[in-house]
Amino acid sequence: MKRRAFLATAAVLTTTGCLGRTDSVSDSDDTDDCPTMHSDNDAVDTVVCAGASDGHPITFTQDQTTVSRGGVVPVTLGNDDADEIGLNPHDWTVYRETDSGWKTVREDPVIQPWTTLSAGDRIHWRVGVGDADPDTSDDTVYGDVLDLASGSRYAFSTIVDVDDEQTALVAPFTVE
Repeated sequence: MKRRAFLATAAVLTTTGCLGRTDSVSDSDDTDDCPTMHSDNDAVDTVVCAGASDGHPITFTQDQTTVSRGGVVPVTLGNDDADEIGLNPHDWTVYRETDSGWKTVREDPVIQPWTTLSAGDRIHWRVGVGDADPDTSDDTVYGDVLDLASGSRYAFSTIVDVDDEQTALVAPFTVE
């Protein structure tokens, strides 16, 4: 009889916390693998990984997480409910994951135009890999072509001002 009581107690203890209610739901693919290149940056208040912007007044998405050489990684920032989002759309970078952490791939000087996104506005970046044409002809699309190595993990990132908080946006991707 003690064996049954032990097994019942063990079953209850094993599921404790697994079956209870949770205050937030997140897709593990969205948040578990979010790169941490901004973790030591005291100027950043919040980090939002692509697809995991629940609870924020913004939407930050990427169309794909894997790209082949010759392909394009599209990323979109939308102002859903912030008073305004301030940013320099030219001030973005791509990081490469190495054994010693995340290293900057793109360190070009940037021009300094400040742009604001009102509620409902969207802005897009397109990162071309290899010889891809990212088509940045629309005035709400920014980007460049980078020579990124196959078999490596990268992350697009930019920092924006959302309601007076510095928010780092991060979109990880792999080049096949």
